[in-house]
Amino acid sequence: MGVFEALKTFLVGHRGVPELELENTLQSIEKAIELGAHVVEVDIQRTRDGVFVLSHDDNLLRVFGVGLNIRDASWEEVAKVQKNGYRPARLEEAFELVKGKVGLFLEIKHPEDAEGVYKKVLEYKAEEWTAIISFYPQALEVLRGKITTGLVYSKPPGMIPEAKKLGCLFVLPKYGLATQKAVDFAHRLKLKVVAWTVNDPQKAKELFERGVDGIATDNVKKLKETILST
Repeated sequence: MGVFEALKTFLVGHRGVPELELENTLQSIEKAIELGAHVVEVDIQRTRDGVFVLSHDDNLLRVFGVGLNIRDASWEEVAKVQKNGYRPARLEEAFELVKGKVGLFLEIKHPEDAEGVYKKVLEYKAEEWTAIISFYPQALEVLRGKITTGLVYSKPPGMIPEAKKLGCLFVLPKYGLATQKAVDFAHRLKLKVVAWTVNDPQKAKELFERGVDGIATDNVKKLKETILST
């Protein structure tokens, strides 16, 4: 399981540090590492010609102001998009930038991408410090026993038993679902809990006191003092 087994009371840079740098860009990843994130989380999309790109949305409109659908476009088309010195990044570039300095969470947005992303992890020998996470159980089912995984969810009653059945190490609930009862239940099943997305230091402190293992945040710097005082 690599670096993830040892993680305790840790911060995840949610899409890097989007409060300071454009989300899911190389600059955002680099800034998260610089500020002391223990893990950086990015989202994965795939171009028409099979290139994996860091992006939460299928379309680049919200982040880059360009109405281009990544999944319908070629990498050549996506690579031309720029905004204020930022550009879409390939998954391979993220591996090269992180290089095991911190953990890396790759969120699968489309279940059919899971196996291809896993092959890229192996190609870059990144399996010791990379985990694949998703809202979709079917994306994680195909990876069972191959790599560290985590199940993301945002609605009650949560999916802790499902995560255990899938062989996950992590459950990643929206922070309101990370109740004391849920955290204790997850821990009894030997699952680590990562709550998202928390930008308020007091809320982060409460969650850590509740026993949450990790917190995903848009601004690692803002929460760093909180985690150090817990």
